[in-house]
Amino acid sequence: MLFFKELWILIKLLISSKPEDFDSLELLEMKYFPFSSYKYMTWCGKMIYRSSIKDRILAELETDKFKIDESHEIIHLCQAKVKGSWIKYYLSYFWEWLKGAPMISPSESAYYTIPYEMEAYANEGDSEYIKNYTRAGLNKYIIKNTKKRSVFTGTLLTLMLNIRDKA
Repeated sequence: MLFFKELWILIKLLISSKPEDFDSLELLEMKYFPFSSYKYMTWCGKMIYRSSIKDRILAELETDKFKIDESHEIIHLCQAKVKGSWIKYYLSYFWEWLKGAPMISPSESAYYTIPYEMEAYANEGDSEYIKNYTRAGLNKYIIKNTKKRSVFTGTLLTLMLNIRDKA
């Protein structure tokens, strides 16, 4: 039952606000969202995390790691502002994920080929990037050739996993 309650909250957020209503993100704890393999999920002005990792989140709040995570999620907010509505942003995000062929290659590799994620990961450590955000930034991360996308996916996934292992 709680799953459907949380899902209903997410649906209400989707239709009750616009990206331009937000300059920062508010933390929101949920039991079922984001999906278990993700630490945070930006959703309609909220930075959602799972209640199962609440202690970890609270311990990180004043650290540089949290500032980087928050910056990553705020870049998604900037991207949504460019799209003009949450629905346009999330449909576009989902479309980009599908183009990453999650049914053929691992869904995690499809995630890393989403231009929105590529831009956020590439710039999450740059505090000036958000202040000077423009629509042109995202265009640098769009992969137009699907053959290049699959080669890029494997290379990027290997790189990201190596970075995670060292952290």
